[in-house]
Amino acid sequence: MKEWLLYTFESKIYVTHLMELLAALAGSIYIYLSKDKKNDHRIFVRFLWSVLLIDIVGGYAGLAYFDNYEHFQFLKGTPFVRNNWYFNIAEVYFISFYSFFLLRKMSSAPFRKILKRTIILYIIFAIINMYLADDFFGNDVVINYIVGAFLILSTVFLYFFDMMMSDEVLSFYKKLTFYIAVGISISFLVRVPISIYNEFITVENVEFNNVFFTVIRYSNVFMYTMFALGFYMNYKYQQNRSNLMLQNT
Repeated sequence: MKEWLLYTFESKIYVTHLMELLAALAGSIYIYLSKDKKNDHRIFVRFLWSVLLIDIVGGYAGLAYFDNYEHFQFLKGTPFVRNNWYFNIAEVYFISFYSFFLLRKMSSAPFRKILKRTIILYIIFAIINMYLADDFFGNDVVINYIVGAFLILSTVFLYFFDMMMSDEVLSFYKKLTFYIAVGISISFLVRVPISIYNEFITVENVEFNNVFFTVIRYSNVFMYTMFALGFYMNYKYQQNRSNLMLQNT
């Protein structure tokens, strides 16, 4: 356990967990203070808590390794000894959720119809890819991540286009969805190019490992910071609207 905690600290894995916790707490506080009854916002907060839980549970592989499988004998010699399979599935869940969330925020029926079908096709494509992958349990299914990133970016583009065509454009920077869209689009734009080279992550390739995980870490810091900021801005927007309504009564 001590060695695992030391590794977690030295590799700064905890930074991502802390940012996920920050965003989830910010969302929970927002729901509590604003008494926001929008189901989409509540679902997004629950999603953030699920992301944190998934990431923490995904650390089982490192914990088992540093524990010399003393308490994880059932993993030894099985395909589940590594957590690549786990995060291959998790990434499909994350990408699908972000896409569906933004889809629900669009007013254009054609956009919603096209994206809904595209997301379903992506999920089917990803499942087939994982089934056919040569080393689903030992490596990342990068093609799923790349195609998913294009889906995310396309969804964000259509969301912004839809927003520009609606009245929401007048107050877009005060809405939570805007910050979610910016956060995920920038994060995926940064992470996708370097993720293509994840096959170079080896014990010997220390310098590349440091660059790779630093990029991933700070893209996560940016994304979850944008989520937290979005909750704050949405809360202030609601407060200002409430005060304005009180003044006009």
